[in-house]
Amino acid sequence: MLETFLIIRDDAVSFAMPKDSSLIIGYANTFHDPAIAFCADGELFAEAIERPAQVKRALWMGGVHYALRSIRRALRDLGAGSPEDIVMRTSWAPNFSVRIICLVWSFFYRWIEPSRFSTALDLPNHQGSFFGFVAFSQINFRAQVPLTTFMIRHELLPGKNPRIQVEPTSHHLAHAATAVYTSPFRECAVMVLDGSGEGESSTFFHYADGRFRLIERNPYVHSLGFLYASITHACGFSAAEGDEWKVMGLAAYGQPVPKLYDFFRERIEVKGLRVRQRINRSDLRMLERMVGGFRAPTDPDIERMADLAFNFQACFADVVCDLATNLREMGLSENLAFSGGCALNSSANGQILRRSGFRSLHVPSAPGDDGNALGLVLFERFRRVARTTFERMPPYLGSNIDQVQLKQVLGLGAFRHRIFDSDQELCAHVASAIADGQIIGWMQGRAEFGPRALGNRSILADPRCVKMKDRINASVKFREEYRPFAPSILKEHVAEYFEDAQDSPYMDRTLPFRADARDKVPAVVHKDGTGRLQTVEKAWNPRYWCLIDAFKEHTGVPMLLNTSLNVMGKPIVHGIEDALTMFFTTGLDRLVIDRVVLEKDTSPG
Repeated sequence: MLETFLIIRDDAVSFAMPKDSSLIIGYANTFHDPAIAFCADGELFAEAIERPAQVKRALWMGGVHYALRSIRRALRDLGAGSPEDIVMRTSWAPNFSVRIICLVWSFFYRWIEPSRFSTALDLPNHQGSFFGFVAFSQINFRAQVPLTTFMIRHELLPGKNPRIQVEPTSHHLAHAATAVYTSPFRECAVMVLDGSGEGESSTFFHYADGRFRLIERNPYVHSLGFLYASITHACGFSAAEGDEWKVMGLAAYGQPVPKLYDFFRERIEVKGLRVRQRINRSDLRMLERMVGGFRAPTDPDIERMADLAFNFQACFADVVCDLATNLREMGLSENLAFSGGCALNSSANGQILRRSGFRSLHVPSAPGDDGNALGLVLFERFRRVARTTFERMPPYLGSNIDQVQLKQVLGLGAFRHRIFDSDQELCAHVASAIADGQIIGWMQGRAEFGPRALGNRSILADPRCVKMKDRINASVKFREEYRPFAPSILKEHVAEYFEDAQDSPYMDRTLPFRADARDKVPAVVHKDGTGRLQTVEKAWNPRYWCLIDAFKEHTGVPMLLNTSLNVMGKPIVHGIEDALTMFFTTGLDRLVIDRVVLEKDTSPG
């Protein structure tokens, strides 16, 4: 039964700590957002495969060789030895009974009762079926594991011939482990919401004494994640490309329309932790008439779908908060760890504490499928030895800057650059440039793990400038003009700028700006008066904290506009060559790599 994958054995914390010669690998191997993480000699590394491959979301792509290159270099950079034993956990483990149930259920919905065919499987722009998803996942899993183990032996550790043990792990357990083991909680309630695991779309646990106890789960046909994907397609975007972000951003431009909100709320039932969403094809046709037709991807009038986005987002947030409230009322814990793709919805996340009764909320830096790689590593590590430290995990777990390559690039003499001797001098210089209106590419240290730039692979600008948002969208990001930017704010000053002030180190929740603060930083205030904030701690990222503090000394504002160092449709930059390409093909004014500041040669001729 599925419980064998979901519940840790009673002796989970009695295992010995792995030897230094062991390597624990986590492989998030679903068809989208694959990632690899490892733990060696106590050092952690985690990276989505899209980063080294530079292919957004790395859809349908193994890309393991890219990940192994990153691991090989990280092992070298972190000073880890050559492992003799390897344990690799994967994030997909459907057993035979789950596969049969899914296939029969999918056949029933697809061919026997098409009038009841759930929108979870009937996207407006894509006739999908969970039958195909499960079949592909099986083929993908069966092919990936032997290929990955072969490449580990022959590419990552040539000539070493390590012993490799492969352990398939439940998808939702991997999500739960990511949320719990990156949190500061000794015990907590756990909520996992996404499109689908092996057969479930939402799962609830209680974590205590080193074990996960399964409380409830809901089948994939009632998936909130699939439903959000449906609305993403209805708005003319692509869920396959991860455009749910666009729906959330567009929602701020909409207005309450009771009949639209009621359409969704009447068809999504929440009783305790049970979710039932009943939206069929005839309901979709009704919705299409209500909004005057769904938008085609080529239709330039995006904002006509704003009311649909607003009312669906409002309903989605209410359902998430209802589930969290019902989980809290079970009296299991005052702490909530939340993961799964739906936990990327920062607008809903920002309401959970205020509405649910939980005292603390933790959403990891990578709550989606890529984050499972890290969860798998931590799950295996803490199976062997009890967790002894209970602090939030910093997100800076990715690849480091290649200093040899940086030295080679500077040695070419083709770039105007200046090298600073100290962080204080660097930050004072860059803060002054930002205050003067320049847009800065900022690349330092190890990359963030997760989809959001948190001060190590960022584009930075002055939040006080009214036109800065339009300027960056038009000349740097090349994306839709309604898309917002995030405020990175010194943790010490959050309450001065935000209502219901909360810690948000991973940029994981959206909060309303204080009315008296909005005019001070208009470039990072969204249409509805909110901001998806990142709270910056000196202990986690001293150089980035120093930069924001230097900007505060210049301007009195303890905040910077922060967005990811990429253009629309591309992942966040990975190597120096990616950063240089972006620097010279966009409207960035300067590029900062560690303590090196590069400028464009604007001299005539």
